[in-house]
Amino acid sequence: MEEKQLYGALTVYRERGACLRRLEQFEKAKASFDEAFKSAPNDVRTLTGRSQVCADAVQPIQAYADAEVALKLEPGNMIARNMQARAMYTMSDFERSVVMNFRGVRVRRQPPYFLEGINQGIETIQDCIGNNAGGVMLGFLPLIKETEATRTDKNAPQKSLHVSRIPQPERKRKLTQIEARKHLTLSRVLAMKYLGPMAYDKFFLQELTEDPRIKSANSSGSLQLKAIVKEALRSLNERQDMLRSQRPYYTIKLAEKAESKYQNKYKEAILIKEREIGARTSERLLKQIEKSLRDNRIMDLIAQAERMQLFLDSKTPRTLPDKEVYTDRLYRAVGEGYLAQHRLSYTLSERGNRRRIAFLMGLPVGRPQSFDSVMANYPYKFIDIKQATEKVITTLEMCENATMKCWLMYELARLLCTQKNYALAKFYAKRCQREAQELTNVTWWLNGCFVLMSGDMQQGNVNEVRIQVEEAYEWSKKLQDPERVQAFLCKCAEMAAEAVSADERKAIIQREKQIVAIMDDSQKVKTQVLFKRMSTVPTGRRFSVLPRKQEFSQERAERRQRLQRGLSVIPGQERTLPAPPRSGTLGFQLFDI
Repeated sequence: MEEKQLYGALTVYRERGACLRRLEQFEKAKASFDEAFKSAPNDVRTLTGRSQVCADAVQPIQAYADAEVALKLEPGNMIARNMQARAMYTMSDFERSVVMNFRGVRVRRQPPYFLEGINQGIETIQDCIGNNAGGVMLGFLPLIKETEATRTDKNAPQKSLHVSRIPQPERKRKLTQIEARKHLTLSRVLAMKYLGPMAYDKFFLQELTEDPRIKSANSSGSLQLKAIVKEALRSLNERQDMLRSQRPYYTIKLAEKAESKYQNKYKEAILIKEREIGARTSERLLKQIEKSLRDNRIMDLIAQAERMQLFLDSKTPRTLPDKEVYTDRLYRAVGEGYLAQHRLSYTLSERGNRRRIAFLMGLPVGRPQSFDSVMANYPYKFIDIKQATEKVITTLEMCENATMKCWLMYELARLLCTQKNYALAKFYAKRCQREAQELTNVTWWLNGCFVLMSGDMQQGNVNEVRIQVEEAYEWSKKLQDPERVQAFLCKCAEMAAEAVSADERKAIIQREKQIVAIMDDSQKVKTQVLFKRMSTVPTGRRFSVLPRKQEFSQERAERRQRLQRGLSVIPGQERTLPAPPRSGTLGFQLFDI
């Protein structure tokens, strides 16, 4: 059964679209005009109505096309001519728009649509290139001179003598922290200047595109939500670009320069007040951090440090001149907090201190039987470790403060060590030590050393741990109170030297797979057979693929192995029993009866 044709469909859909346009429901209005266009493609009123809807919805290309078709059908239609001029203005063709409005005003002066278009177009042209724009080159002369001063002969284009046939991808230089902050600030300023209150909608949509919560188990709903966010953000960007082409930014700067001296004094007073408030807030936050450090509350210290970092991120060197000083003080305190965890307690037992060291070094720890202040105040958070690693790497690439770099590299090494990526963790820990050595900062050097020791203790590299303990012992002498750190280092060396019975078969198998993966096909089979034969050899006679310490706990004397239950053991040094005698006669053996 076919659907019945609606009687008077053209009039119904066209009038419905006009009503919805007056209610500013442009999507529904355009859909109604589309239905009317299907019924009668040559109706001029439908074409002009849809052109008006597209012009109001900032779709100038569609509006211009509909107005042009309407003018071909009815050349004297003034509404279509007005829509065409509006579309030309929206597409930033201001001169053509002014010409079309002048032609239209000769025919019809009232309603004053063409007169308004003329005034709007002339004012926009004056803003772009006329008296309202001011001396553009003269106003931006200091910026041009600064750019020319930074340019050297090396940046001049040179003719390449050899053209490689292998395509090389272009490497884009990453922005520094200051450049990225300037870029972000300028983009926000431009959005506020042109979009007004809608700029906050743009900022919200930009944050929503990077929000991990937009990805949910409902995949189809997530895709629809992403499409809506993308379309809304694209519409706002196009609206901003259109408004910026109609009134360039240098016109706005000229208007700001023409403000009264009283307003300038008022802005200067506001800036001074903001600097005072920022300095007071920074001092207050630093005092809270120092109080937490004195009380050994490391968890609270890290939380307050994150809060202060968010506060410093919202400030610029103009609004907070001593920002670098406060950043240095902040991360010195953070380094002292991390170092304060590496201490022994004289109220805990020997087992409790060993559990504390194992916990800090990433070794397996059983369920604690007593309260440990370090384990209770450890700055542990339930986070996605891969996402946290990516965030730290991104921040490190843009960081410029040396003390903050030490903290970021320490955090990155610690996260990588947690993920068992010991090689890369060692690289960043060494970088942290090198940066701290340039700053002559003993605290961050020792923190980097403890990360190195953590990785080596987890892998069982006794010699590496002993070398690092000796080096850290010499560095700790530069501290004001070195006894606490030195006692901790001695206990770490003592624990590393002891045998730890652990099943390393999984690590050995993984190492074997990595070795086989980098070999040629001809050697792969031979190596796999060799590893298979090695696995059948007893542990004491086996050459291990992994470097590991001796397992003294598994070595047992022969007398202990042959000991019968219920018999006493002679005190003193255990001696191995002699081998049973063997007869030289074939087929004859002596048995111990």
